[in-house]
Amino acid sequence: MEEPRLGGKTPAILGVAGFVAAVAIFGLVLWLNPFHSKGDPAVPSHGPSQLSKSVRLAQPGDCLQNQGTQDKPVMIVVTCGPGALQVLERLEGTTHKQACDAVQNSAFYYFYDSELPDSFDFVLCMSKRP
Repeated sequence: MEEPRLGGKTPAILGVAGFVAAVAIFGLVLWLNPFHSKGDPAVPSHGPSQLSKSVRLAQPGDCLQNQGTQDKPVMIVVTCGPGALQVLERLEGTTHKQACDAVQNSAFYYFYDSELPDSFDFVLCMSKRP
């Protein structure tokens, strides 16, 4: 005696219809997602834009902004604009901020003291952009 066979066209049709419905719902959710925004160009930005470059790679001409405190600075590289700190000179292999005294127009400094050999230390001598 042969066992009854389950199936036929109905389960296959229901499976395909369910798959198509799931893809359509997924597409609709992606299209209506309120968190996916390209930004409103009419909204003004607040301050300079942060760049992906690390402060450890900052060179003369780059601009920085302190997002920390005077005692614990958190420097980020930003687009140059009014009020940004512009790097005038980068002094390699030292953490002596007094070296900035010899840099013309330098009024601010930032130093990095690496845990590695002193050759990774540096001081950035900077001035504030008008």
